[in-house]
Amino acid sequence: MDMRRPRLCIELFVADIARSKSFYTSVLDFTAGPEGYGGYTPLSKGDIRLALNKNDALPEDHPAKVATDERAGRGVEIVIEVNELQSLYDRVKASGWPISGDLTTHPWGITDFRIVDPDGYYLRLSNTA
Repeated sequence: MDMRRPRLCIELFVADIARSKSFYTSVLDFTAGPEGYGGYTPLSKGDIRLALNKNDALPEDHPAKVATDERAGRGVEIVIEVNELQSLYDRVKASGWPISGDLTTHPWGITDFRIVDPDGYYLRLSNTA
């Protein structure tokens, strides 16, 4: 595996970084890196990279700015492939976090389940088929 900076890092603009950090680390077992300027928080799980940043720090006309009456991530499904899908599913269930789509094996061979994060980002957790 190439250990240089990842080629893709999805930055999620959230209402409350501490709440989102807790969700991604406690529920989904990500590791948080050191907090940066303005609370910017990198997250990793294996070679998966996400980052959290404050939505309210964006200018009003920024394309990623989520209005107070909007759900973040509308029209986007973030797919996170993991090696131990059953273990992660069990972890999410044990946390009490709502499951939007139960663990399912599809005819095309992929197994996945779906959840929505605290800000409304839609996540599909999938095996690495």
